[in-house]
Amino acid sequence: MHKLRIPKRPTSHTARRRGATIVESAIVLPVLLLILFAMLDLGVASVRYNALAEVSRRVARETILHGSLAPQAVGTWGPEAFEGTAGDDSDLVAAAAIATATMDDEKVNIRISWPDGDNSPRDRVRVEVDYRHQSLVPGLLPWGSFDLNSATTMHIVN
Repeated sequence: MHKLRIPKRPTSHTARRRGATIVESAIVLPVLLLILFAMLDLGVASVRYNALAEVSRRVARETILHGSLAPQAVGTWGPEAFEGTAGDDSDLVAAAAIATATMDDEKVNIRISWPDGDNSPRDRVRVEVDYRHQSLVPGLLPWGSFDLNSATTMHIVN
């Protein structure tokens, strides 16, 4: 004789276990997503900081070649201080354009100064770059937006 199998009804233990899984997921999933977004946001901030450091180095390298003894064809820069953005139409910041891919050029501030007061060989040139990093998901992360800064000082070559 063949027995007819009747499916079992879920026991109270199974129903409780399913409820515990839902509660655990409701607690763990938001924490996991917060950690994931925090890592992503700090990763983007790190890439932007490295880009700012590259911008300050590139602009400083370009500037040290335009000292008081630079050939007429190249032109001389300084010793008047410069303040502008990476989006400016200036020869002084042209070297910055390639390194600011992850940022709005108009929000990348660049300051060039000659601390020794002159643009003669062996005098110094200082390039400071800053950018305000906005969080990818505003209001989600505790730190919000913060400033990224980089500075490079080099000696003028010619």
